[in-house]
Amino acid sequence: MLTFQPAIYRDGVLYALPRPVSRLRVQESQDFEQFKVPLRAGDELVGRSSRGIDVLIEGQVGTQGSELLSSEAQMFEELSAFREACLGNGPEETFELIFYQNDESTRKYRGCTCVRFESDLSNPHLFTYSLTIHVEDPRLWTGLPGEES
Repeated sequence: MLTFQPAIYRDGVLYALPRPVSRLRVQESQDFEQFKVPLRAGDELVGRSSRGIDVLIEGQVGTQGSELLSSEAQMFEELSAFREACLGNGPEETFELIFYQNDESTRKYRGCTCVRFESDLSNPHLFTYSLTIHVEDPRLWTGLPGEES
């Protein structure tokens, strides 16, 4: 059975998102041309094609894996590591965004880029984060991290 365990897989490293993840929204849209014929009800759509996908994630830096992060210093260190995992080393780098996983398989997007990373450090008891990930390939993939299937 697959379980909800959002993670980023980049350069051979699987990085679990800090928990709890309070919101994960997938926004899909299509490009098309819309034509209206005068004196005829309705319209006609042509040339529909899928665009890339935007994934909006919001969460809190309360735990990493099964480890409770109880101090500001621990949360800040985890937030810094998470930022590094999201943004990577360069603009051409992409990663896999994993939603569900178990020992045999995952459900993931490939060709992902973090286009916005925001964090709020104002609450000393629980930091929050928000990010937007753009997915170039709108297909949902299966297989282990790093595998093409």
